[in-house]
Amino acid sequence: MYLHSSFDLAPGVSLDDYKAALQDFTKFMQSKNLLVETGPVLERYRHPIMDTDDGRKHRYFFVMSFSDRAQCDAAVQHILSADPAVNAAHRAVHQDIISPIFSCWTDSS
Repeated sequence: MYLHSSFDLAPGVSLDDYKAALQDFTKFMQSKNLLVETGPVLERYRHPIMDTDDGRKHRYFFVMSFSDRAQCDAAVQHILSADPAVNAAHRAVHQDIISPIFSCWTDSS
């Protein structure tokens, strides 16, 4: 199972700082066996022919990978918990983005 995140950075947030916060969050979730990996943060390239999504103007995206639906659901429950460490780790990556769009995907094979 995969989570695709498209977003823009909040004003004043550097891409390097965001990448560092996302890496820390990834390590935190991996330590709890709630995430397989997070791919790199990629910057959108508006190709004149191949980029046909005119509805969204997001500049960045990344993909998180989960082993299965159960791990994904457990990650969501963990993030929704009242655990201050979880809240701080998630807030560190979520507070620096604006206009996020999240979508889940699964391997159909």
